[in-house]
Amino acid sequence: MAAGQQAATAAAGPITTTLTPVSTTTTVGTPVTLIGTATNTTNATQRVSMGIGFPSTVSYGGAVGDKCTIRHTVGLVYCGLNLAKGDTAKITLTVAPNVAGTSTLHSYARITYTNDDTLAYATITAS
Repeated sequence: MAAGQQAATAAAGPITTTLTPVSTTTTVGTPVTLIGTATNTTNATQRVSMGIGFPSTVSYGGAVGDKCTIRHTVGLVYCGLNLAKGDTAKITLTVAPNVAGTSTLHSYARITYTNDDTLAYATITAS
C-alpha cells in the first residue's frame, strides 16, 4: 500500500469487512481499483452476503470475486457465498470518476438473511 493509503476496516461483527483503494487520487475518467473483503470470524462455515456500493459520481468499470460470482445493479456489486471459519473472500471493483471531487464508496458483509452488517468506507479524489 502506498504512503497515505489505509484500509478501512469495519467494527467487530461475526463477518468483518475492509475496503482498500489501490490509489486514493486520480483524474476524471481514469480508472481506480478498490478491493473489498469479507472475513468469517465465527467458529463455523457461514452463508455470507458481501458487496461494494458506489455513488453516481463514478462509473462502473467491472468487478470480479475471487470466491463468488459477482452481480451488478445500479451503484452496487455484490455476491453470496459459503465462507469457511477464518476464511476471507475478496471483490475487486474498478470505477472511474466522472466528476472532479471526492467520492465515498462502502463495502458491507454479513451473514445472509441477518441485519448484522459491518461496513467499511473509502474515498477517492479526482481532479
